[in-house]
Amino acid sequence: MHNKLAPLLIGLSLMLIQITQAGGAAAVQSREAILEAARRFMEAYSANLHETPAEITMGRLDPRLQLAACEEPLETFLPTGGRTLGNTSVGVRCTRPKPWTLYVPTTVNIYKQVVVATDALPRGTVLGGNQIKVAKRNLAKLPQGYYVNPQELLGMKLKRNISGGFPLTPAMVEAPRVVKRGQRVRLIAQISGITVSMPGKALANASAGDHIQVKNLSSKRIIEGVVTASGEVKVGI
Repeated sequence: MHNKLAPLLIGLSLMLIQITQAGGAAAVQSREAILEAARRFMEAYSANLHETPAEITMGRLDPRLQLAACEEPLETFLPTGGRTLGNTSVGVRCTRPKPWTLYVPTTVNIYKQVVVATDALPRGTVLGGNQIKVAKRNLAKLPQGYYVNPQELLGMKLKRNISGGFPLTPAMVEAPRVVKRGQRVRLIAQISGITVSMPGKALANASAGDHIQVKNLSSKRIIEGVVTASGEVKVGI
């Protein structure tokens, strides 16, 4: 009797092991699904933020990772303070049956046409159309900003030396001064639809568009105005 039952018991034991293993495999969250959810999130986020398709590289997940299979669609999010370019991470979480949160390492590169110097240029150069051009660059390498329209830089002055092909950033340029401290300037005011001109004296250096204090040489009053590209100062009376 014992000999007849032994094969049956062994068979039942093997079945139980197989069922347990199958149930365990089904209860583990797929690493591929986690990576795909993180990729889809970052693709959509980058397209909305930069309006340019991104090249996204997902990092590896530890093959020993054993997370409970999620009963609902995985939630994805950008961690607080997370970068949107270069090396960053995407948060992936599940709320049921067993809550967990995972941060997936991600690299985001976006290539876009930006303004660069055509040749090496020295500090103090006033930029003209033949000194700048557009070229494709990785925005992840430009954390200090960039320009896409060369017209924005025409007439701007370089604050530092720059190599040929190097992207121009807002920190590298400044508007040239059109008014110097102590310079006599013409004050322009609108009074009842009539333009009135008065002599004045600039109390600071300024570029076009800057607000500046000036001394009205007729009334001796100190007033504030806006510098024009021609060096005049528009004031209110």
